[in-house]
Amino acid sequence: MMVIEICAFRLLAPIFGNSVYTWTALIGVILIAFSAGGFLGGRLVDKQPRVSLLGWLLAGAALLTFFIPALHLGFGKQFAGGGMIGGSILISLFLFAVPGALLGAVSPAAVRLYSLTEKDSHVGAAAGTISMLGSLGSFAGTFLSGFVLLSHFGVRSIFAGCALLLTALAIFAFVLDKTGRKALTQVSVATVIGLLSVTFAQEQSSQDVLFVRDSFYHRIEVSEVGSSPHKQRLLKLDSTAEGAMNPDDGSLVMDYQHYWRLPMLKENTPIRSALFIGAGAFGMPEALSREFPQARVDVAEIDPEVVEVGRRFFKLDEHPQVKAHAGDARRFLHEQADARWDFIFGDAYAGVRSIPAHLVTQEFFQQIADHLTPEGVFVMNAISAVQGPRAELLAGLLTTLRAVFPKVEVFAGIGSRQMAQNVIILASRQDWKPLLTDRYYLTGSWQERLVRTYVPPHQLPSGGPLFTDDFNPVDRIIARGLFEG
Repeated sequence: MMVIEICAFRLLAPIFGNSVYTWTALIGVILIAFSAGGFLGGRLVDKQPRVSLLGWLLAGAALLTFFIPALHLGFGKQFAGGGMIGGSILISLFLFAVPGALLGAVSPAAVRLYSLTEKDSHVGAAAGTISMLGSLGSFAGTFLSGFVLLSHFGVRSIFAGCALLLTALAIFAFVLDKTGRKALTQVSVATVIGLLSVTFAQEQSSQDVLFVRDSFYHRIEVSEVGSSPHKQRLLKLDSTAEGAMNPDDGSLVMDYQHYWRLPMLKENTPIRSALFIGAGAFGMPEALSREFPQARVDVAEIDPEVVEVGRRFFKLDEHPQVKAHAGDARRFLHEQADARWDFIFGDAYAGVRSIPAHLVTQEFFQQIADHLTPEGVFVMNAISAVQGPRAELLAGLLTTLRAVFPKVEVFAGIGSRQMAQNVIILASRQDWKPLLTDRYYLTGSWQERLVRTYVPPHQLPSGGPLFTDDFNPVDRIIARGLFEG
């Protein structure tokens, strides 16, 4: 069941994102299914205390496991309309509730049948043994999935392997029970049907898609639309577009990407070193490297496969000064204890609007401040409303950043301030307000386009929570924003 659960997340992430909401829905549904199965399994085995009951439970779970990839392919996207939370709960119920219940029924049935071998004289020992074996099986399934299976096999193949193993166990149960050929024939036919469903359950990519691969962290998809000179190459991680560029010249195509230029509002202040947290499509670090060819540009990206995709599709190898480091940002900063950067840009996400919680705490922002040069600047991209009830995330980020940085400024798009959008936050030890309110910039220049999105302090939310490693409700805040639309 642990193998199915971990691989199930890989099925749901491309639709609902690689986030805590998807995991919560999936784990919750499977726990409910397991509980219901345990309740029913105990009563079934009291009525029919035969090993063949285990066979039918395992055979039913096997057949449904075979069909999970096909059902997901045929109906999965129809659940997207239920939202990030409701949709992920509903699809988890649809795909995993029944096989989870059948597998949940195995344990109490096994306890009862095992106790019968000792004429019910050692029920406690039977329960303890089965419980121990179940826990060891969960341990083995978890480690096997995370460390071996997902790195060597596709998700469909893993589901098929689980189903075949369950089928083999079902057949073994029927043989132990000396059940006739009829049951074995039925199971064999069901297995053939299940294998056929897995074989034909292959997702058809559109013509725009250049590359698709499942990594430890994401389903990575690269697509390309348009034609020169307005061609766009897009990087999609699970359900979210994470970056884009024009593949002809490497130019940026997303509005928020241009905010890497904010430190350049200070004229004659070159950027000698920069760190980007979250690679996206490597568009921003490459743009900075073109502007400052001598600068050292580091990129902390948790997924090694994204780095490889950057080399293959997003011109990373054409920029030798851009060094990509595969690993978590906080660990990278810890390992680079003596490093200092003039500019750090935070743009790490783990799903729709889902900033990794450990990258928005006071302790993390203090790490950032400690790794900036005295006049260094930290800029981060957040997705939040600027005003109203949906601005709770921005309020918390401002409270937390102001606990570390004396000067914090905000930029947002020209859309409704009540709706979620890309919000750019600048944090520094210096006062940037004169550059944003008192200086004239030529109309149409990049400086003017950025500065006109400046949000004055009196228009910003206040009273947000302080995010710390100990108390961090950022996931709840984001989930509420998604639930409210």
